[in-house]
Amino acid sequence: MSKIQTAPVARLFADDPRADSGRREIAVSAESIAIDRCVAGVRMRLSLPARSFRGISLALRQGARGLFYRVALVHADPDLDVALTETDNESDAARDWLAWARFFRLPRLARSARGGETVVEIRLGEILGGAVQPRRRGWPLKARRSAISARRKAGVKGRLLPVHCGEREIVCYE
Repeated sequence: MSKIQTAPVARLFADDPRADSGRREIAVSAESIAIDRCVAGVRMRLSLPARSFRGISLALRQGARGLFYRVALVHADPDLDVALTETDNESDAARDWLAWARFFRLPRLARSARGGETVVEIRLGEILGGAVQPRRRGWPLKARRSAISARRKAGVKGRLLPVHCGEREIVCYE
């Protein structure tokens, strides 16, 4: 079975200090992200599935023109992060942040100035999840017997059942 190739929704360009031209081209589609660049005369394309990214982050950054908002796809490898939009308007940034999270079906992340990330919302397809509840390992009633075990009476230890030897078994075949 062959995979269906989808046309890219957006083509972005980003700075890449290791590339020969100092730039890389990024093709974004709903299922994958393709990064094209040329390093030491060798053209390469890195194609990543969208599900390999951790989420869509919103961060407030300081630039040459002042503060701006950056919406980006976040990967475990920071070199593979993809900046989707940059704007100085807060409402545009929030709208883009929500739209890209819905488009990729990834969680929204808020990035702090110190670099830490907080999950704002978790999406599993069309299902919106909340905070994960803690496990019940410290549950005080864990040592109690289960409901079924509590209904049963415990046997008497050391009690021997009678053994009948040399008797005929009566079987009825009705």
